[in-house]
Amino acid sequence: MSRLSAVRPAYWISGVLLAAAVVLPLLVPTYAKPDPHLWGFPFFYWYQLMWVFLSAILVSISYRLIRTEERKRRAAQGLGDPEAADGAGAKEGDQ
Repeated sequence: MSRLSAVRPAYWISGVLLAAAVVLPLLVPTYAKPDPHLWGFPFFYWYQLMWVFLSAILVSISYRLIRTEERKRRAAQGLGDPEAADGAGAKEGDQ
């Protein structure tokens, strides 16, 4: 079995989402036009601003996919949840 087949689907999906967030805003032919206008703004400005918000959403989805996959992997190996241990230590130090 190759190492490539051992990669979980969550990692592939996250990679595609992150690649889309980086590559699609860089494709000049998609926004190199003056029309249509939205609230008086040329297409370039609102299209790029739209990608700021879409990229944040795509990165958030990727983070959640990877975090969930890592928790499953750690639970399968019997390592426990690292965030639960950090949360307990922070509460003790605050008191």
